[in-house]
Amino acid sequence: MKIDTTSGDFDFTYLSLGAGVQSSALLVLSCTDDRVPKPDVAIFADTGDEPAYVYSYLKVLAEWAKPHGVEVVTATAGVLSEVTLKPGGFVGVPLHVLHHDGTSGMLRRQCTREFKIEPITKKVRELLGYQPRQRVKEQARCMIGISLDEAQRMKPSWHRWISNCWPLVDLGIKRNDCYEIIAKEGIPRPQKSACVYCPYRDDQSWEDMRLSDPEEFAKAVAFDNSIRNKTLKGDNKQAFVHRSCVPLGEAVFDANDPDQVDLFNNECEGMCGV
Repeated sequence: MKIDTTSGDFDFTYLSLGAGVQSSALLVLSCTDDRVPKPDVAIFADTGDEPAYVYSYLKVLAEWAKPHGVEVVTATAGVLSEVTLKPGGFVGVPLHVLHHDGTSGMLRRQCTREFKIEPITKKVRELLGYQPRQRVKEQARCMIGISLDEAQRMKPSWHRWISNCWPLVDLGIKRNDCYEIIAKEGIPRPQKSACVYCPYRDDQSWEDMRLSDPEEFAKAVAFDNSIRNKTLKGDNKQAFVHRSCVPLGEAVFDANDPDQVDLFNNECEGMCGV
């Protein structure tokens, strides 16, 4: 018997693939577990700023899924950092900001919708044969890789013709279970999927990047240095990628801080970090 939230009458089913832990496990289940529908396609939204390991892992997943009858395709709205840094560019990244009175906050996050959700939606429309602004007549199902321990990230679709579903939640699967699901198929262990400069990264992630991939860390530092005065209030409201509101290259990473909050839980669209 199929799980409740993935049953129903749909004309098209697609899997939102981030090439991280949960969405990769969902792809495996969709090809090997009868309780999970097999998607017509798996779509990866490329921000242009993913870590190198994500692009490498995406190729592994695509090669594995192809014999199972699932094609992995890519959608993109361009390179997020280039759009953000161009003259007059809009800052949609949830940067940490330092106010003139010494307090801090975060900018509004719009990068997920504009560089993840909408490119995937556009790709689905193309696959269904629609031109821009044509009304979609079909009902589509979007399978999202949110696990039971992150169920608070579940949100309905922005579009009436798309119904979101979360098979991992319905099956009671947690993030740690996903590693075993993937390993059983002989697929390498995945890592978190997020832009190299994502402000939601915790200190453990920053420290791992600094030590294991200095080239990627250098990209994040360069981006951080470039966005310092990109807010509307410029020098009076400086922006940073690290929560301490100091330049990333100077930040001290406390990977053992038990009080750090997983900011990916605030990524309420459920499209990043999976």
